[in-house]
Amino acid sequence: MAALQNIAYFVALLSVLIFAHELGHFLAAKALNVKVMRFSIGFGPRIFGFVRGETEYQVAWVPLGGYVKMAGEMGEDGAPGDEARGFLAQAPWKRAVIIGAGPFASLAFPVLLYLIVFLGYPQLSSRVMSLEPGYPAAEAGVQAGDLITSVDGTPVRTFDDLTRAMMTKGGKTVVLGLDREGQTVRLALQAVRSAEEGKGKGRGRLGVSPQRRPPLLGVPSGGAAERAGLRTFDRVISVDGQPVSDQGSLERGLDAVKGDVVELEVLRRVPAGLPGVDAQLPERVHAAVPRQPGKGLARIGAEIPDGFVGRVVPGSAAAEAGLTPGDRLVALDGHPLASLRQLDDRLLVLRSTPFDLTWRHGGEERTAKLQQTLVPDRDTFGREVKTLDIGLGPPMLGEKAMFDRTRLWPGAAVVAAVRATGRTVALVGESLVLLLTGQVPFSNLGGPILLYGVAAQSAQRGFDDFLSTMAFISVNLGLLNLLPIPVLDGFGLLSAFWEWIRRRPIPLRVREVANMFGLAMLVLLMIAVFKNDITRLLM
Repeated sequence: MAALQNIAYFVALLSVLIFAHELGHFLAAKALNVKVMRFSIGFGPRIFGFVRGETEYQVAWVPLGGYVKMAGEMGEDGAPGDEARGFLAQAPWKRAVIIGAGPFASLAFPVLLYLIVFLGYPQLSSRVMSLEPGYPAAEAGVQAGDLITSVDGTPVRTFDDLTRAMMTKGGKTVVLGLDREGQTVRLALQAVRSAEEGKGKGRGRLGVSPQRRPPLLGVPSGGAAERAGLRTFDRVISVDGQPVSDQGSLERGLDAVKGDVVELEVLRRVPAGLPGVDAQLPERVHAAVPRQPGKGLARIGAEIPDGFVGRVVPGSAAAEAGLTPGDRLVALDGHPLASLRQLDDRLLVLRSTPFDLTWRHGGEERTAKLQQTLVPDRDTFGREVKTLDIGLGPPMLGEKAMFDRTRLWPGAAVVAAVRATGRTVALVGESLVLLLTGQVPFSNLGGPILLYGVAAQSAQRGFDDFLSTMAFISVNLGLLNLLPIPVLDGFGLLSAFWEWIRRRPIPLRVREVANMFGLAMLVLLMIAVFKNDITRLLM
């Protein structure tokens, strides 16, 4: 049953995208009074179809493309009296409009897809659900629960608005407008330059997240929490009998304690104890901790667990240096580390440069020289990539992410859809340039098998994810078709511009040979991407 559903998702994705692309050609041809003989979704023998007016509409068996057949397209004569309505009889600018309408439709269609997503599904709000230690927002006094309403006077409503407002703020002082329990608060802070940008565009980073942080503990060695039997990554479920659901409610619950002893109930993951099975089970543990000075987690001698190692990849640079789960990061090249995220940001800048990492193992502080190495990985589309890494990560908790969301008004949704389409076009265009210039390996390309997997995975994540994936692939289809390769729309545009400049068409024989060459190129490309797909399946 699941396989049939996945096939349905794959066919639906391809059919909708092909329909949108070919509809662009079709509508442009009709608008310019060019006779359309056939509108086909798919290639090969038709499954079903009908004739309306002068055009045959059909769905064919091979859903890997489609076409609009116009009269006189290859120089043949049309029906008597229709010669002037043939495709090649049109002025070059008309042919360019008809040809360009397909890629244009593929590039414009994502606006509609994103609009459906933004209108139909709540978006991440600009409310701060958690703060990252060591980053400007936490140090400036931003609190979990604050709603960011403006950046340097520019209104923001969603987390996407906030990200866009910070695009040029790296290293600069920004003023945040906050709504804190109905009160307006303004805070000035200096945004750090995002290490993820890496291209000098200066995106600013505040260290805020729209995701609720689970109520986990970081337990320093020798402190009150450890003496009471608590461990790093214990999940608190109640404080003095009051349930907690996230880090914010945990800290508020700890601040509300009036007695000298804090009673905690925690869930702890322990080995299942089954031979040959690497599994963990939750165990309920009670702990009584003498109340300590300070606020929040400090009241039980604990801290946010962001700076503690959750996983160490076997054979990695970190494993060879002796790091183990539960160790607390201290410094990189003498600069303090507050979290694994802070470590990752600094490693993005260092690349393959060796560095000194200091951490705390139990009560002992250790330092070793490490260097990132290229580790095989796969991106969200299943393509093989290699990333620099030392092999550290947070614990695998398996908890569902919790976010604060808000709905967009129709006007805001239209603006967001246009902006999302623009970002997707820029992203795909950049990737295409990197591929054509050899900076991205050809093995990253995928064919129908990869597309089948992408369609199935996105549909499983939700209809909004499926539509967003469809938008991404539609942009790919539009930009690829603009390449000046015979058989693709880009070559047709080139031919029309050639005739407009030279005042005479490319000879028919030349176009026929070029189309045969382009078809051969596409066949070789399909063989190559099928090989890539099969290689992925076997790996």
